[in-house]
Amino acid sequence: MRRNHDYRWWRPLAFAGTGLGFFVALFIVVMLIIFVVALVNPANWAADPNGAPDSLLTEADLDMTSPIDFTITMASLIIMIPAVYLAYLLLGSKPVGQLISVAGRLRWRWFAMALGTSSLLFAAYFALSFGLTAAGVGGQPDMAAVQGPADPLFFALLVILLTPFQCAAEELVFRGALMQIIGSWLKHPLFAILLPVPLFTFGHLYDVYGLLDVTAFAIAAGYLTWRTGGLEAAMAMHIINNTFLFLLGAMGQVDLNATSSGPMSLLFSVLFTAAADICPGQAVQQERRRPHRRANPAHDPAAATAALADGPAGASPAPGLLGATDGSVRTAGPIALPAGLSSVSRVPVDASR
Repeated sequence: MRRNHDYRWWRPLAFAGTGLGFFVALFIVVMLIIFVVALVNPANWAADPNGAPDSLLTEADLDMTSPIDFTITMASLIIMIPAVYLAYLLLGSKPVGQLISVAGRLRWRWFAMALGTSSLLFAAYFALSFGLTAAGVGGQPDMAAVQGPADPLFFALLVILLTPFQCAAEELVFRGALMQIIGSWLKHPLFAILLPVPLFTFGHLYDVYGLLDVTAFAIAAGYLTWRTGGLEAAMAMHIINNTFLFLLGAMGQVDLNATSSGPMSLLFSVLFTAAADICPGQAVQQERRRPHRRANPAHDPAAATAALADGPAGASPAPGLLGATDGSVRTAGPIALPAGLSSVSRVPVDASR
């Protein structure tokens, strides 16, 4: 944000306040719409007593296996996207795409590669988790049935449609907006990476092991954002993790309402998070070693932008983006981040980071 010609120290505060105002307004509108839709046609939310519209007024706790509770949770986070975008449009750097990456837009090729890498890693993670659980490693399997959604197919459709936007919203706020706000005031990138972590962590409802896992994820996502010069890698890791978990929950394989974890689950999850963090970093290093025939970015800004457009080559943070005053450079709300599968194949509450 410091690269703006009219930057002032108070502009990041104004940006944050404006974004919060947009969020509150959108939240009220979206919740009213969802409530009215549920009243008009409750059959859309499956024959689930917990999903009845009047349960919104009588039950304090969300049931993440209920389609309407799941949709409300996702919608309350997704609306952060237009809230942050509108605030950045008014008070942020230009172009607005700098909220996403140093290229000024989403780098689709790099995003696709990060999605593929994350898919392979998390598929291995969940397969190994279930394998160790079946073998009794880390504790005895819990044979009690896990409560799944009343209509698994409908719930899976909601997961596929909503989860990518929920993850993107959290990344835009915690690794996009907050990192840029902090980076506009404090020089070292560690401040931008670490200071948003408590806000991300304590917006979730886990025990101590789950919160530590959320913390590790937030640090890893912040590092990826700084290292690659954009949100694509962190978004990919977040999307794949949450989508896998919610789909497993739709199949009744994990408990979407669990709140507890354990030390073995924490260790296992942190190791795979680290692996998901290292792979994009290695890709950046390999890309930087490749010779690129392009004009010197110092003398040709257009060439510099083109060089960043399709990947993280040379994507060390640009001035005013993703941290640091020298130009160097998951969610608030009821949803909680997963602490990984426990020894009984369960995940902490709300099953998402």
